[in-house]
Amino acid sequence: MAVNKKRYRLLEIYFSFLLFGVFKICESAKLPPTLDQVTQWSEELGDDLDKMLNMISALQIVDLNYQKAADLKNQGKDVHVSFERVHSRTIVTDLSAALSVMLGKKMEALKRSVDVAEAAAANHTWNQTLEKKDVAYYNSNDMPEALLSYDDRFQQHVSFNVSSVHIPVEIYDGDIQILNGLKWSAALDEVFRQNYEEDSEILWQYFGSQTGFMRTLPASKWIKHGPVDLYDVRRQSWYTQGSSSPKDMMILIDTSGSTHGQALQLMKVAVKSILDTLGENDFVNIASFSQEVSFVGHCFNHSSFVQANYRNKKKLARDVDQLKAHGMADFKVGLRFAFEQFELFEKNNSKSGIGATCNKVIMLLTDGGTDNAEEIFKEYNWSNNKSVKAEVRVFTYAVGPTANPTNAIRWMACANRGYFSQIPAMGAIRARVQGYTKYLAESYQYADVREMTTQITRDPHGLGMMTTVTLPVYNRTAGSSNQTILGVMGIDVTTADLESKAPKSQLGPNGYAFAINPNGYVIFHPNLKPSETYLDDPPDVDILEVEINNPDKQKLRNFMIDGNDNSMNIDTLVLSPSLKYVSRANTTYAFTSIKNTSFSLGVSIPTYQASYPKFLGDILMFNHSVFKSSSYVRMIAPWDYCQNMSRFDGLSGTIDDIIQLLKERSANDSSWNKELLFQLYWDLKVMNSLEKYYTMLESEGKLDGLIIAFVATNGGLTQIYQHSENQTMEEHRDTWKADYYKRTLNTDKYMFVPPEPIDLSKNESGIPQIMVSHSVIIKDGTLSRVIYKPAVVGVKITHDKIQEKLINDSEKFGLQYPLAYHCNESDYLSCHLLDDGGFLVSTNQEDLVPKIGEFFGKIDPSVMERLLNVSVYNRNKHFNYQASCVINDDDTTSAGFTAFKIPSINLLFDFLSVNWWSAKFSWLYINFNIYNWLFPEPTYVYGVEDGEIPKVKTCVQVMYQYYYGGVDKYDDNINCDNCTRKVIAVRLTKNNLILLVTDPICQECSMFKPLLQQPQRVSEDEEDDEICQLSEEPRYRKHPISCYDQDDREDESKCGSGSIFYHNTLHLLLSCSLMLSIVWLLTNSVS
Repeated sequence: MAVNKKRYRLLEIYFSFLLFGVFKICESAKLPPTLDQVTQWSEELGDDLDKMLNMISALQIVDLNYQKAADLKNQGKDVHVSFERVHSRTIVTDLSAALSVMLGKKMEALKRSVDVAEAAAANHTWNQTLEKKDVAYYNSNDMPEALLSYDDRFQQHVSFNVSSVHIPVEIYDGDIQILNGLKWSAALDEVFRQNYEEDSEILWQYFGSQTGFMRTLPASKWIKHGPVDLYDVRRQSWYTQGSSSPKDMMILIDTSGSTHGQALQLMKVAVKSILDTLGENDFVNIASFSQEVSFVGHCFNHSSFVQANYRNKKKLARDVDQLKAHGMADFKVGLRFAFEQFELFEKNNSKSGIGATCNKVIMLLTDGGTDNAEEIFKEYNWSNNKSVKAEVRVFTYAVGPTANPTNAIRWMACANRGYFSQIPAMGAIRARVQGYTKYLAESYQYADVREMTTQITRDPHGLGMMTTVTLPVYNRTAGSSNQTILGVMGIDVTTADLESKAPKSQLGPNGYAFAINPNGYVIFHPNLKPSETYLDDPPDVDILEVEINNPDKQKLRNFMIDGNDNSMNIDTLVLSPSLKYVSRANTTYAFTSIKNTSFSLGVSIPTYQASYPKFLGDILMFNHSVFKSSSYVRMIAPWDYCQNMSRFDGLSGTIDDIIQLLKERSANDSSWNKELLFQLYWDLKVMNSLEKYYTMLESEGKLDGLIIAFVATNGGLTQIYQHSENQTMEEHRDTWKADYYKRTLNTDKYMFVPPEPIDLSKNESGIPQIMVSHSVIIKDGTLSRVIYKPAVVGVKITHDKIQEKLINDSEKFGLQYPLAYHCNESDYLSCHLLDDGGFLVSTNQEDLVPKIGEFFGKIDPSVMERLLNVSVYNRNKHFNYQASCVINDDDTTSAGFTAFKIPSINLLFDFLSVNWWSAKFSWLYINFNIYNWLFPEPTYVYGVEDGEIPKVKTCVQVMYQYYYGGVDKYDDNINCDNCTRKVIAVRLTKNNLILLVTDPICQECSMFKPLLQQPQRVSEDEEDDEICQLSEEPRYRKHPISCYDQDDREDESKCGSGSIFYHNTLHLLLSCSLMLSIVWLLTNSVS
C-alpha cells in the first residue's frame, strides 16, 4: 500500500508539471484576436455601455417625459406648447424684411445728419483768425469723467448731452482748418440726439472730417492702445470706401541704384501705406523697375491686378520688403509696362467680377529724375481729341533725401489727372500718401453721389464687430465752383444686433443666420470672430472660409452674390465651436437679398429641426414648487429672460435668479421675455419628475463611477445631480454655445467627450473624467419622424469605469477563444477607444491614462496614419484666417526704422537718421519736420511709422479635424522594418467610439512623426502658397453698380508743388534759424 501511495503521489506531481507545461505552451502560442473576435467585443461593449448610460443618464425617462409634455392633451393654463413647421424660405424672407427696416432707419438717420452737416458748413463763415480758445469742444482723450455715466448698451461711460472729438496725434489741434471744422460741425449734436429719439437701436453716430478729426455722439473717453494713438479716421476702410469709387491701381517702384539706403526704405513703408488705403472693391499690383521691370513677386504675375483684400495686400507687402536697389532708372520701361498691364487686363478679363472696372491709377515712387516719358503718355494715355481726359490717372511721389530734379516727375502727374507729392521723411508718409484719395474722390463728389456704403469694421470704442453704414458729406457753400467732400457720416450697427433679429427658436441651437456682400465676404456669421488687433479691420473673410467648402457651397455662394431667392439642401461637414471636430449634417440653406442694400441674407437649418415650439402661458398660474429642488443644482444660461438680465449685477447664474425676479416683478411687467420664460418653466416641469430618481439609484448602489449627471435644455436650463464631486459645468452654462451640446444634437447616438490631457509637468493628478451625452428626441404621433430635439442628457464618469468594461467585455470571450489575447493582457495587446475625432477616450495601457483626451496621431502616429490612409478616418484641413497670435519681441512686420513712440525722440531720430550733415540745407529743413509745422497739409507735428508691433496680431493658423471615413471595420498589419504590428479597428454602432486593438508599439514603428491636429501658426512660405493658389482661381464676385471716375468740372491745375522753395524766403530763413537753435540745444543737452 505504501508503494501505491508513493506511485500515486509521483503521478500527481507528473500531471501537475504536464498541465503547467501545456498551459505555458498555450500561452506562448497565443495570437492577436481576429476581426470577427474584435467585432464581438465591440458589440458586447456597445451594449454594455448603452445599458449603463441609459440607466445613469435617465435618457429613456427624460425622452418619455418630453414626449408627454409635447402632447396637446397634457397642456395646462400655466404653460402651453404647440409645434409649428419650420419653413426656411419664410424665415429668411421675414428676416430680410426686418433687417431692411432696421438698416433703412439708419439710412434715414444718416440722411438727416448729412443734411444738417451740409447746411451748417454752407452757413459757416470761414474765420482765418480762429484760435483754440475760440472753439469749445470736448477732446475724447481728455473727456471729463463728471460728464459721463454708465450705459448698458454702450458698455461704458458715455454722455448723450455732448459729442466728443478725436484728433489724430499727428495733427496740430490748433490748425485753422481743424478749428473751422469743429466750429460748424458742433451743429451735429442736436440732430444726433434727434436720431436717437427716432431709433433707439442706433449706436455710435459720427462725422469723419477730410481734415482728420472725428466727432462722435454719445461722447466717451477714447480707449488708448499703447503709448501712441495711431487712429486716423481717414485711413479707415469705411471712410475710404465711402468717399470714392473703386480703382485698379498699378504701383511702380523705382529701384535704381540711386535709391539705395534710406530712399528705398521710405518707399517700402510708403507703398504699405498706399496698400492700407485700398479696400476689397479695389484691385492692385506692384512692379519695380530700373532698366528692366517686373512684378515684385512671382505670386501675382499671372494677372495684371489682384483684389486688394487683406491677404493679397499682406503678400504684396512682404514682396516689397525683399526689393533691392540696382541699375539705372528708365521711366519709359516702367510706365510702358504699367499701361500694357491695363490693356492686357481689359483684354483678358473674361471672368465676371474681376477688376474694379472704374478708376485706373498709376502710383509712381522715385527719388527723382529728368525724363518725363512724354511719348509713353502720348502712345497709351492721351486721346487725339484733346477734350478727352487722360484715361489713367498718374500720381507721383519724390521720396527720400535726394537732390535729384523733380520737375519731370511733377509734370507726369499734372499731365495725367494726378498729383505730385514729396515724401522727405518718415513722418510725412501717412499724410502725403493718403492725400491722393482726396483728388481721386473729385469725380465722386461732382456726381453728388448719395449711395449708402457698408463695411465690416472693429469698433475703436471696444464694442466689437460692427457694420458701418456711411454717406458722404459735401461742401454746398453758395457760389462755390469747386464742390469738395467735407467728410463721411457714419452710423454703427453691431453684428450682434443684426444677428439678434433672427428667430432663434425657429433656427434651433445649430441653425443660424448669416449675410455676405457682393465679394462673398461675411457681414455676420456665428463663426466670424472679432479682430483682437487694434487698428486692424477684420480680415476679408469669405463665406467659404467660415463654412467647410464643397461644390454645393460654392453654388450657394454664387447664387447669393447674384441676389437669388431660393433654397438648397446640402450634405456638409459642420465645424464645432472649438474647431477640434467636424460632423456630418444635412442642412437646408435658404437665401434672399436684403432690400436697399448690397447684402444677401441666408439661414442654415439642420433637417432634424423640422418643427419649433410656440409657447403660451400665464405667469400668474405658475406652480412655483417646480422651481425648487433638493436633489439638483439648477443653472440657467446668461440670457435675457428679463430685459437686460444678462447685465445685472449680483446674479448667481442659477434658477434662484428667476425665483427672485418673479418675486420682484409683476406677471404683466413688459420686461419679461415670455417666450424664453415659458420654455424654461416647461423644462422645469419636465425635470420635476426626476426629483427622486438618483436618490433611488444611489440607494440601490447603481451609481458606481458616476461623478455628475445632468440634463441641459434649449430653454437654457442645466440641471445637475452631483454624486461624487461638487461640479457645476459653469463653462457650459450657455447651452447653445457649448461644444458638447451642439455636437450631441447633430447625432442620435451617445457622444463621448474626453477631457483635456492631464499635464504631468504641472503635477496634475487624478482619474480622467469622461463626459457622455445624448440628444432627447420628440417624435410625431406615429413615433417615426423627429420633429424637435428639446434637450441633451449627459453624465461625467470616471475613466476606470469605462476601462473596466473595455477589459471585462473582451475577457467574457476568453473560454470561447482561449488562444487569443484579450484586453486584460495589456503586456501583449493594446486596446483603445477613440472618439470620432481621433482623440483617446479609454485604454488598457496604464501609462497612457494621463494622455486620455490627447489626439491619437500624437500617441501612436504609425497606427493613426494607417487608419487615415485606409479611410477609417478622413481629414479636413482648415485654415483659420481670423486667428490671433502673440507676437514675440523679435518678430518684425515691416522694413524700415524702429517704430516711434515719443514725439521728442521721434523728432530727434528723424533728424539724425538722414546723414543730414552731407545733405543740402533745404533737405535738412524738411526732414526736421519744420516744413510740416509751417506749411501744413494739414499741420503734422511728428510722425509715427505704421510698423509698430502690437502684442497680439491677426495671423493665419492651420489645423486638422479628423472624422469617420467610409470604412467602419479594418484588419491588417503595419510593417516597420523588422517589426510587424497587427491593427484591428471596429466602429461601435451605438455611440461615437472606435475600438482599436493593436500589438504593442515596437521601436521601429515609434519613428513615425506625429500627425498634425492642433492649431499651428503657418509659416510665411505656407501662407504665401495658400494666397497664391487662391489668387490663381479668384472667386466669383459682383462689381459695385455705379462708377464715378471723371468729371469735366475737375480742377487739374492743383496737381502738387514741385519745390520746397514754393514758400517765401522769410519763412525759410526763420525755420532754418529755429532748426539750428533746436539742434544746438539738443547737442548741448546731450553733452
